[in-house]
Amino acid sequence: MSPIRRGSSRLRILCVTTVAAVFIFYTLVPSGLFSSSPSTPGKVQYPFKAKGVVAGDPAKAAAVKTAMQRTFWKYRAAAWGYDEVRPVSGGNRTTRNNWAATIVDTLTTTLMMGLEREFFIVNFAIHDVDFTRARGLVDPFETTIRYLGAMVSTVDLLDAKFTTFSIPVPKASRDALLAQAVLLADKLAPGFDSPTGMVWPRVNFTTAEGCREKPAERPYPDYDHATIGPARAGSNWLENMALSRLTGVKQYGANATRAWSPLVYSKWDEEWPGMIDGPWDIMTGTPYDHHRSWGAGHDSYYEYLIKAHVMIPSDPHSLKYRDRWLAAVDSTTKHLIQTSQDAGDAETHYFLHQYRNGWLINEMGHLACFAGGNWMLGGAYLQKPAITKMGAELIKTCRDTYAKTTTGIGPETWSWYPMDAEPVHDPKTEEQWKQAREWGWWVADPKYVLRPETVESYFYAYRITGNKMYQKWAWEAFQAYMKATKAEYGYAEVLDVTLPAGADNQKDQAESFWGAETLKYLYLIFCDDDVASLDEWVFSTEAHPFRIQKEAALAATGVLGTTV
Repeated sequence: MSPIRRGSSRLRILCVTTVAAVFIFYTLVPSGLFSSSPSTPGKVQYPFKAKGVVAGDPAKAAAVKTAMQRTFWKYRAAAWGYDEVRPVSGGNRTTRNNWAATIVDTLTTTLMMGLEREFFIVNFAIHDVDFTRARGLVDPFETTIRYLGAMVSTVDLLDAKFTTFSIPVPKASRDALLAQAVLLADKLAPGFDSPTGMVWPRVNFTTAEGCREKPAERPYPDYDHATIGPARAGSNWLENMALSRLTGVKQYGANATRAWSPLVYSKWDEEWPGMIDGPWDIMTGTPYDHHRSWGAGHDSYYEYLIKAHVMIPSDPHSLKYRDRWLAAVDSTTKHLIQTSQDAGDAETHYFLHQYRNGWLINEMGHLACFAGGNWMLGGAYLQKPAITKMGAELIKTCRDTYAKTTTGIGPETWSWYPMDAEPVHDPKTEEQWKQAREWGWWVADPKYVLRPETVESYFYAYRITGNKMYQKWAWEAFQAYMKATKAEYGYAEVLDVTLPAGADNQKDQAESFWGAETLKYLYLIFCDDDVASLDEWVFSTEAHPFRIQKEAALAATGVLGTTV
C-alpha cells in the first residue's frame, strides 16, 4: 500500500463526526463590523497602470537582487549542500534534516527575480537531494512550508510561464522537480495518520511513523498524548491542494483538509467565536491549554483560512474558511487589540495581545506582524474596509518598532502598558522604563533573526493601496538590514537591535527564510506590479506563490469537490 493511503479507513469513519460538526457550527456567523454577509469578492491589487502610477523602482529592485545574489554565492562558496551557512565564520549548519534547506527554499526567489544562472544551479541541485533519508526526526510543519511548498510553487510558476529566462527550463527538469515533491509528500504522509487526522509533531522517515518531537520526553509531563499548536494543524492546505491539482491525486489535499478540520469545524464551545485555544491533543481533537494568539504556534492557521478561500473559492469548505477567519478577526478586534497608554510621542499604537488562562498578555512578536498584511488582504478581497483599516494600523505599529531602535530594525518581541487591562509584563531595566515613557512600548527580546513579517505586510499594503509610503518604509528596512546584518559570508542575525550595527552585534546564523521570504518580499515591493499579482497568486506562509484557481481549472483536474 502506498504511504499516502495510510489512515484512509479512519478518514471514512470520521466523516460522520465531521458532518455533524458542520451542521452544528456552520451557522456560527460573526457579527458587527466584520459580518460575513454575502458579497462578491473584489479585486485585491491596486490598479497601478489604470491610475497612471508607475509601481516599480528599478534601482531599488536591483539593489535587493544584488543582496540575493550575494546571499546565494556566499552560501555556495562556504556551505553548499548544507542547510545553512554560518555567515560570520563561513561554517555550516544542519538544521532541516540535511536536505540543503537554503537551496530548496530560495528556488522560487531566484526564479521570480529572474536570476537565471542561480536558478539553474539550484534547480538541478535539488534533483540530487535524497528525501528518502533524513538526519533526525522530520518536522512536518517546517518541511512542508520550506521544502514541499518551494518545489510545488516552482512547478506552478514554470507552468504559468512566469520566467523570461533566455534558456527555457526543460520539461524534464520541471517533471523531475514535481517527482521530488511527490516523493517528499509521500514520505510525510504518515504524519497525518492520527485518529483525528491532525499532524504528528514529527515523522520518523525510517519507520514511516508519526511520533512525538522527542519520544522519550513529553512537553506536558502529566499528559499522555502528543499535542501540537494550531499552526501545525493548519499550515498544510495551500501546499497540498496545489500538489493535488498538479498531480491529479486528491489524497494530498484531502489529508490537509482533514488535518485542520477539528479546528475549522470545532465541536468545542468558543468563548470568542473563531479564536481557538491551543495546543491540541492530536489523538482526541481536544484543546489542552487555553492560549489564544496570532503569534508563534497559532499564526499561520489564521493566515491560511482566508488564503484558502482566496486560492480556491469553489472548494466545498471555502465559505467556512472565510467565515472562520472573519469570526477570528472580529473576536480579535473585540478582545485582543488594545492601544497602549499615552506615550511621550503622542502616537496611538494598536497592539495584538495574547490570551492565556484568563490573562491578557501584553507581549507581541515580530512573527505576529504578518497579521497587518493578512488583514489588509482579507479586507480587500471581501470588501470589508474596516478590516483593511485595522490591518494598516497594525502595520503602523510594527513599523514603529523599526523606526525607534538604534539599528532601524524591529526586535523579536516587545511589550507595552495596555489601556484597559492589568499588565502581565513590566519593564525590568532602566532603559526599558525609558522606552515605555518615550515610546509607549519597550523592547523585551532585542534580537533580529532575519524575519520577513514586517516587510511582508509592507508588500501587501503597497500592492493593495498603491501608497508609496510603504515603499519608503520598505527601503528604510532594507538599508537597515544591509548595515546591521552584512557579514563576510552572507547576512547574519542581529544580537541587539537597540545597539549600534557592527560585527560584534551579530550572531553566526542565517535561516533559509532570509532568501525565501525577506528578500523576496522586498523585491516584490520594488519590481513591476505585474510580477505575482495578488489577483493571480496566493503566497504561502513561506512566501511561495500558488495560482488562484478558477472552477474550470479545478474541474479539469478532478480536484473540485475534494472533501474530508
